[in-house]
Amino acid sequence: MIYFKNSFYWKFRSWMKLVVILSAIVALKGQSRIDGQIVDKETGEPLIGVNVFISKTSIGATTDKDGLYTIKNISNGRYELVISMIGYTMEKKELNLFANAQLDMDFWLTTDPIKMKEILVTKKSNKQWKKDYKVFKNAFLGNSKNAKSCKIINEYVLSFNRGENIFSASAQRPLIIENKRLGYVVTYYLDEFTTNNTFLRSDDESFFNFFFISSTQFVRYTGESFFTEMEPKSEQQKRQWIKNRQIAYNGSLRHFLATLGKRFDRRYKMKGDSLRQRNDWLLISGSKKDPLTKEGFEVYPKEEYRKGYDYRELLNERLVWSTKNDNELLLSFKDKMMVKFNKEGEELNYRFYTFDSDSKPKIHQTSFLKLGKDSIIFDKNGRYYERFMIEKQEYMGWERVGDQLPFDYKPIQD
Repeated sequence: MIYFKNSFYWKFRSWMKLVVILSAIVALKGQSRIDGQIVDKETGEPLIGVNVFISKTSIGATTDKDGLYTIKNISNGRYELVISMIGYTMEKKELNLFANAQLDMDFWLTTDPIKMKEILVTKKSNKQWKKDYKVFKNAFLGNSKNAKSCKIINEYVLSFNRGENIFSASAQRPLIIENKRLGYVVTYYLDEFTTNNTFLRSDDESFFNFFFISSTQFVRYTGESFFTEMEPKSEQQKRQWIKNRQIAYNGSLRHFLATLGKRFDRRYKMKGDSLRQRNDWLLISGSKKDPLTKEGFEVYPKEEYRKGYDYRELLNERLVWSTKNDNELLLSFKDKMMVKFNKEGEELNYRFYTFDSDSKPKIHQTSFLKLGKDSIIFDKNGRYYERFMIEKQEYMGWERVGDQLPFDYKPIQD
């Protein structure tokens, strides 16, 4: 009997080892790799220290003395590969990676004499620049707790311009942003930042309030970003960062789109060559088993030609359609769509920017989404690719760069 138990134990242990190995293989399935070399286009000499990264992620590498780089473990999906070095023109390459892709990508960089000039820090005594910087910081980083913890280390690379109706910003070098609540250093290559500036005609800071809430105001910014994890000073700080990142993810646009992806998979299945609704869907829809309900979302598409309250709760209407790519879906709806997130309430700071600072923060977060065209593509991880094609209003719109997470961030699963 003892021998039998020992034999069973060793067999069980061997079986568990096999499970672990197979799990690791499954985890790596679909991971792609990129190798290449970066050289000076004019001289042909390899360039050391070039930053090569997947935009909006923490995935990247730096070239060695031979100009070589390797980026491993890239999940399937669409990406933008960025090649950047001070003194050279930035290169970008769109990628669409499938299972176990292995790409060789070499680049020849062209010198950019303008960026090689020394940037003189002469704006420190400029009062107007300081006022403009305050406007930019509030609009770009946001006013949430996460945003308030952010610091732009090299703010004096920024320049501002006030037109008749437009306030814009540009940066001679990438912005280095420390986000102390989320534990990231974000390198942000600012391509565009604009806002209409009617509220800027007064020095009264109360005008900043109007900027964030009025439907006549807008903020438009875009750029490439790379996230580097900060080293925690203690286990407690590490745990706090994990918690704060999950809170930042909860209720975000990415969380919402990923949930729509889960709902699509729960609702439909392939039968032969066609997509069919599952037999139990009508029982699932709107219940606690519905992914939208489970994740804490309520969705209200706008109902046209209806008097009074313009929004009605989503029941079995289709918002999402399949594409030829199993990992990508198509989102389509008319006009605006209201999205409520019930698992977190508003931050107090949000109340100040709705001219309603006297009332308590609501126990849910309300946002509105509007598409820039009939439909947009997103993947089942909640990422979408076309810039400015989803307009975020109210709570989602209030959260800015200070609340952003890298695309490769993996939320905690219940």
